[in-house]
Amino acid sequence: MAVGIEIGGTKLQAGIGLRDGRLIALVRRTVDPSQGGAGIREQIPSLIEEAIAKAGASPKDLVGLGIGFGGPVDSKRGRILLSHQIEGWSDFPLRDWLQKKVEVPVVLQNDAKTAALAEATIGAGKGLKRIFYITVGSGVGGGLVVDGAPDVGQGLGAGEIGHTWVPDPDSGKPDKLEHVASGWSIGKRGSRRLGRELSGAEVAALAGKGDATAKKTVEESAEALAIGIGNVLALLHPERFIVGGGVSLMGDLWWGPLRKALADRYAFAPFAQSYDVVPSALGEEVVVIGAVLLGLGVKKA
Repeated sequence: MAVGIEIGGTKLQAGIGLRDGRLIALVRRTVDPSQGGAGIREQIPSLIEEAIAKAGASPKDLVGLGIGFGGPVDSKRGRILLSHQIEGWSDFPLRDWLQKKVEVPVVLQNDAKTAALAEATIGAGKGLKRIFYITVGSGVGGGLVVDGAPDVGQGLGAGEIGHTWVPDPDSGKPDKLEHVASGWSIGKRGSRRLGRELSGAEVAALAGKGDATAKKTVEESAEALAIGIGNVLALLHPERFIVGGGVSLMGDLWWGPLRKALADRYAFAPFAQSYDVVPSALGEEVVVIGAVLLGLGVKKA
């Protein structure tokens, strides 16, 4: 068995899992961004101990530990490059720091690549050779898995679909996909247009009740993601795109425009019949499951 840890901008999770990807224990904590990276690191040892105890296991039972981190990482050196949400992580040697505390091999990877591994191994991409995972939440991340191995480029990452460029819905000028398609951006545009402070989920709820402005705002997010997916399809031609994250839970008011935009405008015609786009199968545990698989050495990044 192995430990899998997810370090995000709003949550900290640790699980104990088996080689088939099943979690036998899961512990969650809320992250206080004001405490910075140091505050999160202080919690990690006790979080691991709690997960081991909950599993009825011993540290001696562990063969490794995997981490899915919410931000860019240098997986070869085991260092955090930076966090877009929490101060105090830049160039931190997380792998070596944690390895001294747990005394088992530690593997560090970006959270989207970690989730991609989980989906490719036991989730919606099981049995496929080429899948591309996308998370659309407070940000937008992505990861390509080929023959069961995450593509990490030169070690600093790859597949960063959220940092590709799409038109801004208001100005028409180029902007990052993350700034147009994320839940945060839906909330920001919706708040400005509707004249009150709203989250992305609240904008989606209004759209579901028939508010035309909210509906347009959600559809713009889906359109932007369709552009990004169309670009990745043309470049990499995965068999399947798997989409997770909070925005993907908005239902047909988001999925419908996404699929229609791809079919009508953005899918490269020669590839249009040889790919699909589906929801994540593993839910909120996807990063923890992927981290367990990293720790078990299924496919070390």
